[in-house]
Amino acid sequence: MEKHDERTATRIGAYTTLIGSLCMLGGAAIWAISGADIDQAIYDKDLAGYLSAAKGSQGLLIANLSIWIIGVILLGAGATMMAFISGQRPVLASLVRYNYWIGISIVVISYMAWLAVVVQLAPSGSPAAVVAAEAMGWFAVRADWVATALVLGSGPALLAAAGRSFWAPNWLRIWSYVALFTGFLTTLAQFTGGLTSYGFIIIPVGMGWMLAASVVLFRRVRKLVPRELEK
Repeated sequence: MEKHDERTATRIGAYTTLIGSLCMLGGAAIWAISGADIDQAIYDKDLAGYLSAAKGSQGLLIANLSIWIIGVILLGAGATMMAFISGQRPVLASLVRYNYWIGISIVVISYMAWLAVVVQLAPSGSPAAVVAAEAMGWFAVRADWVATALVLGSGPALLAAAGRSFWAPNWLRIWSYVALFTGFLTTLAQFTGGLTSYGFIIIPVGMGWMLAASVVLFRRVRKLVPRELEK
């Protein structure tokens, strides 16, 4: 790998991972302000209540989901760059790309389905809209959590394994094991009704790992500067 290409990929990975993470956190803040929780509504079988809340906070939810779509696409780009600089382990790097390209595709589709509930069904609130929201909302939520387990659970573990002893320090690798475990918890929570409790732990753990990975990449960019100049 050319040093210039390595530095460029590291810089792009650092920026896209950082900005993507900030987008996800910012979107989460907007979602919290909206007060419309589709996960809880599905558990409570109260999609009529969710549609009413979504109608009153439609602008916030549209902004929330739009920012999340941008955020996950950036995270996917960041992971792809981390896979690129992990070329010394090509098999693991390929698995990283496979994991994220599937995960990001699923989550973007899930957010579009969620937007359909907010934009197309919430303004109506009719019995037919509630029935449609029950199916569309269930799909959106479950697809989102499947993708979350890939992007913030198995993803960090694969990235750390691929970059071990090259760009990923040991402490980041240990953190990735915790993220992987929370991914298993999230998967289990989909069958046990724990998505609003222990299944949610993956969010702070996984997003924290992404932010930490971006810091590691920024530090690596600085270390690569003199090497490029020497060339």
